Amino acid sequence: MKDLLVLTYVFPPSSVTGVHRPLAFVKYLEPLGWRSTVLCAENPWFPQRDESLVAQIPPGTRIVRTTDDYLLAMLQRQRWWPRGNRANGNSSTTTADRSKGSKPRRSLREVLLDYLHPVYRWPGWPLPTVRAGRRILRERSIDAIYSTAPPWDAHMVAYRLAREFGTPWIADFRDPWTANPFGDIPFESVRRRNVKHEAMVLAKADLILCVLETIREDLLARYPERSPESVVTISNGFDPENLVGLGGGATFERGSPDPSLTILHAGHVYGRRRIEPFLTGMVEWLRAEPALAAVARGCLLGGAPQGAAELRAKIAAAGATQWIDAQPEVSHREALERMARASILLLIGFSGPGEQFQMSGKIFEYLALRRPILALAPPSCPVGAVLRESGVRHWIVSPDDGAGLQGALRQIGEAWRLGQLEGPQSTASLAAFDRREQTKRLAEILNHVTRPKQRMAALTV
Repeated sequence: MKDLLVLTYVFPPSSVTGVHRPLAFVKYLEPLGWRSTVLCAENPWFPQRDESLVAQIPPGTRIVRTTDDYLLAMLQRQRWWPRGNRANGNSSTTTADRSKGSKPRRSLREVLLDYLHPVYRWPGWPLPTVRAGRRILRERSIDAIYSTAPPWDAHMVAYRLAREFGTPWIADFRDPWTANPFGDIPFESVRRRNVKHEAMVLAKADLILCVLETIREDLLARYPERSPESVVTISNGFDPENLVGLGGGATFERGSPDPSLTILHAGHVYGRRRIEPFLTGMVEWLRAEPALAAVARGCLLGGAPQGAAELRAKIAAAGATQWIDAQPEVSHREALERMARASILLLIGFSGPGEQFQMSGKIFEYLALRRPILALAPPSCPVGAVLRESGVRHWIVSPDDGAGLQGALRQIGEAWRLGQLEGPQSTASLAAFDRREQTKRLAEILNHVTRPKQRMAALTV
């Protein structure tokens, strides 16, 4: 059995999106001969928790939690410092503001957050985590380090530990770093620091892992000194064990569908992902379709209670309250159950600069449940490619295409009216998105980088 040190800011019982990838890797690596020690934050900035996720952690996993003692994080946890969208690492500037080239007024709080708590950085966590990592590496023989980000501090902790102890290191990019479309950094000094740190990671890590091929291509273009074989793509995916009894093609029996025409969005709506086009489209569609207006319902499920309240205000402003509701997040299991019963699963994307990097993690569970999908995203972005290859019934239109959205909603309504929304779908394999198969690939990479005098050219991308 080999030992892996996993560096991740969030880990169960934290329930934010970023926990599912490292959790699945830890879970499925153990049968493949890799036992994990997880080094994570004890008190992460994000308050969301789901205790049921803890049951998925293998019994042999050692978890070491360190305190994020940054003042702004502590204030946020005490609700003394409102966070808004900035907690997701996003500027409060809207897409409309950017497209017009305007410079909206920013409060003193927003300016301080941008400078003192830069995009996807948690400055209070690295120092105690480096100390804990040193203790772990001195106490036991760690064969490799795996760090996953954002937040990017996980990579910087791994950088220091790999440099000090000479341990092979895999750096996992769940998002772009300096090329992040959500990463408005108004201070040049902060931007330069991020550029410098990204270059340090690209220079030191034995292997770079990316969730999207477009992220891989961007890194190789900006860091040509990296060999293509040392930058590898393993996408996000779904854990089939979480879907037992819910639905999903020929493997499971789907439960009773909701008798209404339900359109469900599971997850947060933040950054440049705007819910307004969907709200406007629903109102226009249902006002023109009185028969469907009595049975069609939309639900925005996920996020903290404060976020749900903000979404309800937007729903009211659009005149959509009678058809659409926003509800705070529920457990992962309950969210999956509601997704399995929905008529349509909704994906909210964005268009414009950086759209080539967008791939919401929820899409893979959507696909595994074999529910029809309505995606508001450019058809040319990675979301479109995955939907087309999956064989799952879907509609994808740009969020800027109001006429296209109306056409998609009318098609959905007609199919539901004729009882054809549940029609047969392709049984195309989703094995590429199965967490078990993806973890086998990671195990191969770990075994390779821990060989003496490893030859990276032997890896296949």
